[in-house]
Amino acid sequence: MANPVMNSIQKDWSAQSQTPAGYPTMPGYQPAAQQAPNPYGGQANPYAAQQGQAYGQQGAYGMPQEQAYGQQGAYGDQMASYEAMMNAPAADAVDRGHMTYDDVVVKSLMCFGLLVAGAVVGWMAGVIVPGLAMLTALGLCAVTLGLGLFVRFSKKVRPGAIIAYSLLEGFVLGALSFAFETLYPGIVVLAVLATLIVIGVTLGAFSFGFVRNSKTLTRVALLGSTAFAIYYGISFVLGVTGAVDMTLVRNIQVFGIPLGVIIGLLAVFIGVLCLVRDFDAVKVGVNAGVPVKYSWLCTFAIMTDVIWIYLEILRILSYFMRRD
Repeated sequence: MANPVMNSIQKDWSAQSQTPAGYPTMPGYQPAAQQAPNPYGGQANPYAAQQGQAYGQQGAYGMPQEQAYGQQGAYGDQMASYEAMMNAPAADAVDRGHMTYDDVVVKSLMCFGLLVAGAVVGWMAGVIVPGLAMLTALGLCAVTLGLGLFVRFSKKVRPGAIIAYSLLEGFVLGALSFAFETLYPGIVVLAVLATLIVIGVTLGAFSFGFVRNSKTLTRVALLGSTAFAIYYGISFVLGVTGAVDMTLVRNIQVFGIPLGVIIGLLAVFIGVLCLVRDFDAVKVGVNAGVPVKYSWLCTFAIMTDVIWIYLEILRILSYFMRRD
């Protein structure tokens, strides 16, 4: 489902993109305390110091000529060092420790790779010991929920927790996907392809400017994800306690369409809005020059939204295959 991590990191980004006086920063801005040291040994004005030294030495008649030549040579070395610094290439975002698109891409590939590795283990566990695999997956759901909350509310970026989340959530997806595949052969391949298409179309539309993040989009994504979180929680409690058979509820026909399909399509739509918000957050973070550590949070937000979309598509396809 949509990740509330973006709420916190965007606040941090807006704070970091302002000067202490509250004005917006320009690219390359650094607070005075973090500015590079003076190449002349920390003197506020090296020219004034050298001039004062020269004036003081003019009154010292009889100074050896070799000493004067030595001082001129030292001044020449300083000027040569200064010219070398001026001619050196400017530091890029990587040198300054700022987040880049490459950082997000690399970390996303790594986390999704771990997710797939965990899914393979979960799938194989389902093949060997189906009952134990599902029990383990249910237990890991609670663990991944705790890790997600830990990442969300921690005051520091936790790469280790995000990596662990990728592996454990992968196991859950693998075991769950195997269970769906057992009931509806071929459903996993279709769900994966459909998820990739949704992600690709969303990324392409955002890249070419067909869709943009806005206050309205953010508000709808936030309200929608919150509503679905409450819905999933209530459905889980009612299903576990046996108070209501949620399968029968989702099979209720609305204009000939199962209610579960309508809910699933709406959930996928909200997931797409959340993806647009995630992509925009990456763009804003790169342009603002936020620290590279935030690429982990961007990766985590994108990954959780992709997982949500996959699960909803898996559920939607199951209704059509069930009717066949």
